[in-house]
Amino acid sequence: MAKKIDLDYEKKGGYGNEKPKEELPKISLDYEQQVQLFGDVAKEWSQRLEYGKQESKNTKNKSTQIRRFYDAVLELNEKAQNLASDEQYQKEVYPFVIMLRSKVAYAKSRDLVSDIFVKMINQCVSESSSIKRMNNFKLFFEAVIGFYPKK
Repeated sequence: MAKKIDLDYEKKGGYGNEKPKEELPKISLDYEQQVQLFGDVAKEWSQRLEYGKQESKNTKNKSTQIRRFYDAVLELNEKAQNLASDEQYQKEVYPFVIMLRSKVAYAKSRDLVSDIFVKMINQCVSESSSIKRMNNFKLFFEAVIGFYPKK
């Protein structure tokens, strides 16, 4: 029988060491629609990243890898913010945003990141089809890193 994950983790307090909920919240990258995108949603993803790392026999979600992906998102967002239209973004920047999927798959194949991290990046890439959503991808990633436990 599968081990049941404690759904009342929030009552325990603290960051990073409590067990996360069964299902991860969907990432919308629209903070007007998903008000807690940079709050509870980012916190839940951060906790799942840390929890997946603790359950793994191999060390995953290495801070250098998380930082490398964050830096890539920052660079792509900066390029996007300098464009005049979403059409221009779709042609000049979005193909490189999509390329993050192959980069995260490669990092996963080398056991540098967890399945949860791959899911987070893939969901964000799927949602970042406009300049505004690309900026929200950067802000969401920043919030996840802010909640991620420092060791």
